[in-house]
Amino acid sequence: MTTSIVVVGGGQAGAWIARSARDAGFEGTVTLLGDEAHLPYERPPLSKAGLLGVGLSYSPVFEKEEYEKLGIRFESKKRVIAIERSARRVICADGTHYPYDRLALATGGQARRPIFPGSELPGVLTLRTVEDAAAIAARMRPGGHAVIVGGGWIGLEVAAAALQRGMSVTVLEGAERLCARSLPPFMSDFLLRVHSSRGVRVLTQTSTGRIRAGEGGKLIATPLTGESDVEPADFVVLGVGLVPDVELAVQSGLHVDNGIVVDETGMSSDPSIFAAGDVANFPLSWQSARLRLESWANAQNQGIAVGRTMAGEPVRYDELPWFWSDQYDMNIQMVGLFAPGRLEILRGDPAKGSFSLFQLEEGRIVAAASVNAARDLKRARQMIKSATVVDASALANSTISIDRVSLA
Repeated sequence: MTTSIVVVGGGQAGAWIARSARDAGFEGTVTLLGDEAHLPYERPPLSKAGLLGVGLSYSPVFEKEEYEKLGIRFESKKRVIAIERSARRVICADGTHYPYDRLALATGGQARRPIFPGSELPGVLTLRTVEDAAAIAARMRPGGHAVIVGGGWIGLEVAAAALQRGMSVTVLEGAERLCARSLPPFMSDFLLRVHSSRGVRVLTQTSTGRIRAGEGGKLIATPLTGESDVEPADFVVLGVGLVPDVELAVQSGLHVDNGIVVDETGMSSDPSIFAAGDVANFPLSWQSARLRLESWANAQNQGIAVGRTMAGEPVRYDELPWFWSDQYDMNIQMVGLFAPGRLEILRGDPAKGSFSLFQLEEGRIVAAASVNAARDLKRARQMIKSATVVDASALANSTISIDRVSLA
């Protein structure tokens, strides 16, 4: 009988695991351990409103009163250093320990920080925490220059914010195109045109080989490709991905392979230990390959499913990947997983700033991305889930309601 649930990880997934266990009727003790000083908070605002100075970076998932009302014991600044599986307890760096009947690991990850000459200089920053966002925002000033290493979602959001704060911006991307891991070439090319037209200097197939200190506290980045030094920068942001925090899982002997390997309910190789969020590697019914997702929606939705499962109400997590990004006046959304070789249908006009791109297989939408066309994306999500066969010519015609493109 489960009487004690412990959740390690004070982020989006951890908060929702704890909350959802209670919502499912679990009456035992629920303890949430976070290693930061804050209540669990949402990370999207860090690279959006917080950097722009038009909103708060710190946005708690739930306020303190909510945890108290639900009877969830939240402990901040608790760094768990070991799991004793035989005794079913976790040990913290301060010597405290917490027994569990069921344990959830929602440890997330750390911003990837490549090691090269100058990578540890002051002003070479990453973005993962509230403190990271504050450090970057404090260095943004009109007339300054920012260098962003990495042309993925975080890098482009920081670039957009810096430009809107009056800075010049250089983006160094090692791949051939922007957001190459998640978007097809058409969308990458669109993002390149948008950022370039705003004045961002984007160098693809280029990364930095070293950074050295210049005069007046400036930083000088030297590209690996042998090009001349980039204009001296007020700061450099390394936006090159995330390293899942699997150390506890590895030390305790759980199955780990690009994250903590779990089944469709979030259960790890130990039936009493679960995982969710950025750190979990899980199966999906609609594709053969397992997946580890780094997104707000996955952290929340998988956290909800795992919390209910741990409370005794097994939930099979099988959600479509969904992601969004705000850059300049664009709201970009993506659902499903893009892959090369599929039929692509464009709906709308990129030149007018509102359009959607769909990928089809056997007449069915399997992935979609939209720019300022949230309704298209919402409907596409429904059609992906229902495996609806669509009329490709009608889908491409934006004068025809997207509700009328089905062949059924």
